[in-house]
Amino acid sequence: MQNLLEKYATVLLENCLKIKENEPLFISCPMERYDFLRILTKKAYQMGIKDIYFDVTDNYIKHEQLQNLPIENLQQNEAFNGKALGKYALKNAAVLQLCTEYPGLMSDIDSNKLREIKKCAYENSETYYKKAKRNELAWCIAAVPSYDWAIKLFPKSQDPVLELWHLIFKLCFIDEEDPVQKLTTKIELSANRAQKINSLNIDYLHYQNSLGTNLKIKLPINYIFNNIKMTLQDNRVIWPNLPSEEIYSSPLKTGVNGVVYSSKPLLYNGKIIEDFMLEFKDGKVINYSAKKGQEDLKNIIEFDENSCYLGEVALVEYDSRISQENRLFYTTLYDENASCHLALGQSFSDSIKSGITKSLDELENLGLNQSKIHVDFMIGTKDLCITAYTHDNQQIPIFKDGNFTI
Repeated sequence: MQNLLEKYATVLLENCLKIKENEPLFISCPMERYDFLRILTKKAYQMGIKDIYFDVTDNYIKHEQLQNLPIENLQQNEAFNGKALGKYALKNAAVLQLCTEYPGLMSDIDSNKLREIKKCAYENSETYYKKAKRNELAWCIAAVPSYDWAIKLFPKSQDPVLELWHLIFKLCFIDEEDPVQKLTTKIELSANRAQKINSLNIDYLHYQNSLGTNLKIKLPINYIFNNIKMTLQDNRVIWPNLPSEEIYSSPLKTGVNGVVYSSKPLLYNGKIIEDFMLEFKDGKVINYSAKKGQEDLKNIIEFDENSCYLGEVALVEYDSRISQENRLFYTTLYDENASCHLALGQSFSDSIKSGITKSLDELENLGLNQSKIHVDFMIGTKDLCITAYTHDNQQIPIFKDGNFTI
């Protein structure tokens, strides 16, 4: 087990972040995983890192704070306000976010309170998000187990945390003899698919399935589909998500019309939103419903003036390595890599030609949505069909029965 944890730490620092000697490092990590944080820290110091900020939090303590403290107190609390992340972004620090889940923990917390705290954190760390959008700093999101998350996935296990560790290792190829080679092969496959789709000169994509999804998504001029590889302005090629099965782009802000139905529950701010529907007209959500968590869905859609528009369109084959596990992971990082998905809110600057060199106003004028949040939700199904309609009037099947046709 120790060897696998060390391999995971090495892949995250050397391959995902490609961290450089003397580069500042910001690590967010749940308190339960101090054991892994120690391994990461030792590896980082061996690589010549001297300035590390440890953002270590206990979600149960955060729950008590959210339940008992008014918003003005929480906004002054470093565990919530995002000031440390903003400070380290000014140093161009690499950012490693070790995420985990506590399904249902925040179910008794007022959704409006969670929204206001999230807005405060965004505003205080806006420097980080701006630099990340412009590919100015290295960042990566990866998963670590919590007991709550592990027991949700393995309710009959005698050691659910260990089982979840091994599942993470499997899906990230860490249990392979050469995980970097396996990951590189997977990444090159998705890069080839993205290149093929970029060559089609697509006007819009038409999504249909038996849930009732009937959605048309127009792409901006000079759109680009990307995979996990991200080239920073210093020419480093990082992997900002581990694992990743998707190829993604951003839609034209005002070019989305029709209805889409979720295919998996969404865990957002520790609360579960299930069986929801969104209706779009000229890009904007004009109607929505959810069998569970409708107020939380409302708070996503109304988070700011542009969170009611889409910022991402992502293609993931139904038979992906993660989907083949045939389980709900209760975390977006994994569930989005088992299913085609969309995202409300912020778009990607690298989803159009020369996008990372443009200002936010220029990107907005080119049709890329600008928002303070980015929330992925899953729409892929076994019978999902996606047809590309090109600018030269061709109809090209992209997906049939949930999988790529190219």
